[in-house]
Amino acid sequence: MHRPALEWLPDLSGIPGPKYLAIARAMAEDIATGRLAPGTQLPTHRELAYQLGVTVGTVSRGYAEATRRGLIDGEVGRGTFVRRRIGRDMGEIPVGANRGGIDFGLNYPPLGASEREAFAAALHEIADGRDLMNLLAYAPHGGAPRHRRAAADWMVSLGVKTDADRAIVTTGGQNGMLAAFSALVQAGDTILVEKLTYPGIVPLAEMLGLKVQPVELDAEGLSPDALEEACRSFAPRALYFMPTLQNPTNTIMSAKRREQVAEIAARYNLILVEDDIYRFLVEDAPEPLSNLLPEQSIFITSAAKQLAPGLRIGGVSAPRAMVPRLERAMRASTWMAAPAMAEIFALWVDRGIALRLAREKAEEMRQRQEAAAEILHGFEFAQHPTSMHLWLTVPAPWTDRDAVAVLGEQGVAVSSGQVFATAPGAGRNRLRLSLGNPKDLKTVRHGLTLVADTLAGAPQQAASIV
Repeated sequence: MHRPALEWLPDLSGIPGPKYLAIARAMAEDIATGRLAPGTQLPTHRELAYQLGVTVGTVSRGYAEATRRGLIDGEVGRGTFVRRRIGRDMGEIPVGANRGGIDFGLNYPPLGASEREAFAAALHEIADGRDLMNLLAYAPHGGAPRHRRAAADWMVSLGVKTDADRAIVTTGGQNGMLAAFSALVQAGDTILVEKLTYPGIVPLAEMLGLKVQPVELDAEGLSPDALEEACRSFAPRALYFMPTLQNPTNTIMSAKRREQVAEIAARYNLILVEDDIYRFLVEDAPEPLSNLLPEQSIFITSAAKQLAPGLRIGGVSAPRAMVPRLERAMRASTWMAAPAMAEIFALWVDRGIALRLAREKAEEMRQRQEAAAEILHGFEFAQHPTSMHLWLTVPAPWTDRDAVAVLGEQGVAVSSGQVFATAPGAGRNRLRLSLGNPKDLKTVRHGLTLVADTLAGAPQQAASIV
């Protein structure tokens, strides 16, 4: 499944500085221009040293620097490969790209008759309302007062201690992240992230000129020891993390662990950006960290993940002193969230529809996770009874790259674990399977059966069948 090794000979002429840094820089340029494609196998250290007329140690240092920059990965017994970037080739499939197939690649909530009926009823109520024209006009950057109250009420139902003065309405969770980081950090600042995390944080950080530093995970999520060491070593400005049903590992940070993280953040004046969009799926989730450190915490949630992706409505809770900066960031990015969609969300919250739909989704995910436990019995994977996804270890001799490719040829889209990696080697030979997107339980069962049957065989056998 891998591309054959290329005779890659970097042009180091005109690149100042030590040779090992020149190798890393030339590699970065060749990747950017497409000369080195994702998945390309690189020459061995000894081969490249001979071709360049330098020592093996120089090439080793160059490869080490390229690894540190996230350009390449080494695989024991296989070689060194250009790292696959977040994108289609590793399972982050664009919407509509898998029509007619089974999409376990994107983490969407299931949609059905309940959402259709609730949406139609809300549209009817809005059309008959006296405020219809107001919904077609500009709104305040942080959202109309009624919509901010609804966002605050929704976050309160999730256990967040907040109110309308601390809440702003965003165009989904990604926009909430953009607003938070645009308002609170500056280009050149370092932010900490989990070494496996939601992929959207990486391009966001690159766009804002932020340095991303991964932090180690353990069975409870973010490691306090690793967090402390990163704070000492890198003087970070903020931490982005997912404490509940962490994406992709499904870990849930315990109450004690949350207290430890909050204590470290307080000592180092670290802003916490708490992305808790899956919290609604866990009834007994520990208290949000934002409650433990309210004056330096941002809480992000999203109705797009919890209710319907097309709503594109999210909520952010922040300390009152930070709210004006977040409002300015909203103005600079999207000006405001769409008032008509925010009104639908507000109606759903006010009528109790949002809570009912969220509970229905949790129950649907329970059934889908039960099917996964049955069909994938014998495989190693991390799941939670009501999570939207599971974290599957690819059995030898498979690799995640092979599995993504072969399953894709069979019409089953899955995400490689390396899509979520912020540290070299993280997520290797893992798959995230998103169970919410397929239209019904029957489709989920069929797709999981294809996954199980495929991975039970050898890669070569599976490739010859399709």
